[in-house]
Amino acid sequence: MPKLKLLVAEDSKSTMALYQQVLSEILFEKRFAVDGAEALDIYKEWHPDIILLDFMMPNVNGFQALKTIREKLDDTTTTIIMVTSMTDKKEIVACAKMGIQGYIVKPFTSGTLNETIVKCHKANTAGCSPKP
Repeated sequence: MPKLKLLVAEDSKSTMALYQQVLSEILFEKRFAVDGAEALDIYKEWHPDIILLDFMMPNVNGFQALKTIREKLDDTTTTIIMVTSMTDKKEIVACAKMGIQGYIVKPFTSGTLNETIVKCHKANTAGCSPKP
């Protein structure tokens, strides 16, 4: 089975280190971005299968990157999972309306991270709708 191409956009160095440590080398070919602008550049060049977007990032935040991918670049098929420490349901609902396949609330447990990512991607490729 070929590896899934996974793009992670995260500005926190400690969270990025956690991702680098716990994301499966067997399941994923990984690339990393420190903000939404860099994530968009990598997205355009690499075309990942899955994107993990931190909601709060400098320059271009996760929601702006999501909106660009879904509306300006007209991509409704890439699996996008938002990662946030925010508990405001308005932001999650706004992301769901933009077509995310899931969200992960920080702090998250590393044990279920790979499973959650794969589960959201399988649901997306099977045509399931996200459930906020």
